[in-house]
Amino acid sequence: MIQSQINRRSLLMGLCAAAAAGNWSAIARAASGNGDPIKLLLGSHMDYLVNLLPAYEAEFGVLPSVEQVTTPDLVVKLNSNLIARRSPGDTIFLTAALIAGLADKGWLADLTDLVEEELLPNGLIANSVTAANYQGRAYGVPITIGCPIMHWNKNLLEGSGLDPEAPSSWHATPNSWSTLIEFAKEINDPDNNVYGITDNWGGVGSIFTFGSLLQGGGGRLLDDDLNPVMNSEAGVEALSRMVEMLHVHNVVDPAVVTYTWVFDASPGYLAGQRGFFMTWPFIAGIANGSDDSAVKGRSGYAPYPALETSASVDGSEFLGIPSIAKNPEGGRQFIKFATSLENQILQGATSPWAPSIDAALGHPDVVSNLPFAEVIRTSYLYPVDGGYSTDREQWLEILTGQLSRAFAQEVSPKEALDDAVKLINSSRA
Repeated sequence: MIQSQINRRSLLMGLCAAAAAGNWSAIARAASGNGDPIKLLLGSHMDYLVNLLPAYEAEFGVLPSVEQVTTPDLVVKLNSNLIARRSPGDTIFLTAALIAGLADKGWLADLTDLVEEELLPNGLIANSVTAANYQGRAYGVPITIGCPIMHWNKNLLEGSGLDPEAPSSWHATPNSWSTLIEFAKEINDPDNNVYGITDNWGGVGSIFTFGSLLQGGGGRLLDDDLNPVMNSEAGVEALSRMVEMLHVHNVVDPAVVTYTWVFDASPGYLAGQRGFFMTWPFIAGIANGSDDSAVKGRSGYAPYPALETSASVDGSEFLGIPSIAKNPEGGRQFIKFATSLENQILQGATSPWAPSIDAALGHPDVVSNLPFAEVIRTSYLYPVDGGYSTDREQWLEILTGQLSRAFAQEVSPKEALDDAVKLINSSRA
């Protein structure tokens, strides 16, 4: 834990030093800001925020105390503190899956005014707030954004007589998912362990491709009242396409139904044996930069292809404020500080975490560090909803379990989705 060492005497000395140096603007900021003690609960991976603390102290005259927690331990940390009516911090790290449940219990402060009146006008990417919305109000602010994108092996495309740059524009081309399948067929060579497409469809991993196809066809996982509607015509079409990729076109590595995360699926792609890989942006850096990669310098990346439009499922991380925070104004001040353009550029230029402010994603220093930043920005121009509700983890297990039954051809896509909706509604009852 980083403990604040600022007291009245040291603050006055700092102000006097600033005055002696003629830095009157620093004095004005410290005098006008919230200088009360502030505590932060941050993810153990959020060094990019910890590194901002000296600048925060210089601007506001107080050094925040910090506690860091791993993402798996976050839910226990928050629940144990908030149930006991102890604030875990004035600004706290939140994952998308936690926000609705905490907001429903009244444990998070409403940040709608901050988002709508200050952050969105200052360039916060609008669709990045989707997962923080609950019953029409915003309870978190995205500090870093990310969603799965499409990667492709340019060597395999060229070797099959295909344009290696063509996939770059598919996100803006209606029905380009069909073009993806045609390219994958040309690449496919199962006898030599070469497949057109790889992904991870085991467990809950299938939600990302299914959710992308569903939304790209105009469907939704949950409606405005958070009722399950994934068995719409768009949902049946989305799942039918996935089943056809596996069993009709045979262009997908058949082991995808056993891959539960990105690193299960990545070896085949990095070995140069998979044409397209639907996964997280960081794979672009590994594929293009690793000496062990067979596609070094030859791995393309772009937003997902389109049905009616492109679409994806949000993977942003958020900052929020507990409703019982001791210094909520200080919490808001830190969030605004961390999402300022200057600090978002610094974050994107010095860490692997993409900023949530539009102008930061296009800054040369960010692009130099995160070459796929523009692809992330473009992806967020399209739907990125993940169906975040208080019971998302429960219905997600039900839904993806039914998707697995369809992949195994135990039931039709329509039967699988109808059963999913019935079971979700039953679990809620």
